[in-house]
Amino acid sequence: MNEIDVCITRLYHSAGKGIQDYRRRALTELAQIIDFDGALWGTGHLNSKGFHSVDVLGVDDSYPNALAENKMINPFYGALKLASGCVVELSTIMDDKTFYHSELYRKFFSQYGVERVMGVILEDESTGIVSLVSLYRFDREKTFSENDKNLLQRMMHHLVNAASHAYFLHLQQQNEPPNKAALAICDKHGLFFEVQPRFIEMLKQHYPEDPLGRLPFNLQEKKDGLALGHLHFDKETLGDLFCISLWEKSPFDLLSAREKEVVQAITRGLSFKEAARELGVAPSTVSNHLYKVYRKLNISSRSELALVVNPQ
Repeated sequence: MNEIDVCITRLYHSAGKGIQDYRRRALTELAQIIDFDGALWGTGHLNSKGFHSVDVLGVDDSYPNALAENKMINPFYGALKLASGCVVELSTIMDDKTFYHSELYRKFFSQYGVERVMGVILEDESTGIVSLVSLYRFDREKTFSENDKNLLQRMMHHLVNAASHAYFLHLQQQNEPPNKAALAICDKHGLFFEVQPRFIEMLKQHYPEDPLGRLPFNLQEKKDGLALGHLHFDKETLGDLFCISLWEKSPFDLLSAREKEVVQAITRGLSFKEAARELGVAPSTVSNHLYKVYRKLNISSRSELALVVNPQ
């Protein structure tokens, strides 16, 4: 394989290592075939004013915030949106003389040593997700070549697809989520990066008037396990993303965490003594918990309990 094919292969292998820091790993792989000094990978939504999630490589971590603060004097992002899917070099928007004498260069790019810029935006119409990758050089004399542009054009689709593959793999690895929940990966604004079909089905049923590209509630205001009408949800932090578990309320949700552990042990066929040994408690404690469970669920036998845990 040539070096480009090797880079593509490594991108997908890297996706298998997990979601956290994936984009930085991917940008590091990209640096093996395109010579650049710094890079930014931002993700947002078609209707968003800015990016929800950003990773940088080779530039200071303050760079994304400074970029957002100087948006009004920066024509680059607007040009990228107009040429969605195509690589754009900043010098084609502002000639060198204009750029290096501009407020944009003086207040922003020069502060981070950025002399040359090229980038590309990719829009996913099915999800509304927008991905931007920008590459930077710190040497003014090292312009990006036509070959550099062609390489980024080719690699952008693999960067985004490999990221989607990483999210998909994470959901697949959650073999038995609690409460038979459906799963989705989203950012702090609730924008979906990957979602299971059953997750969407539940949202359609319980939130028919809300758009399906994002969560219909403010994730930052909701606590784990909170009831949302007829639904419950939990969240797991994955760097600057979240894995959301969503399930419909059932009698099982009335039980405490310890009562659920007792139920799981008993419905696996363990005796009181076996369950007590596994949970590290006395057999009488198991019996007391089970008595409370029967009262909460209004049942009187193990067979009825098994039906509550698994109606099928």
